[in-house]
Amino acid sequence: MGILSAGVTLVVVSVEVVGGVTVWVLERASDGARISIRASGKLAEGVVVSTGAAVTVSVIGAGTLLSAAGQVIAFIPNEIGKALLYNEQVSR
Repeated sequence: MGILSAGVTLVVVSVEVVGGVTVWVLERASDGARISIRASGKLAEGVVVSTGAAVTVSVIGAGTLLSAAGQVIAFIPNEIGKALLYNEQVSR
């Protein structure tokens, strides 16, 4: 089972802000596997996740959602999700 498999619960081991980038280190309790998630500037603004908080992994058609206390804190797109995130300036 991968660390970002559906239904996995992770625990926040540490949270650091360095040069405008927030880094969360998450650990799977069952075996100690760790992953770090980095978010820059405004992406992490308003997200309050402290050490010891539980983070739930949910897999959807467009990628993986990480949530804490019922709030989505990160979206990790798969190939379908990346295609949906594409944007182009519309000209008239």
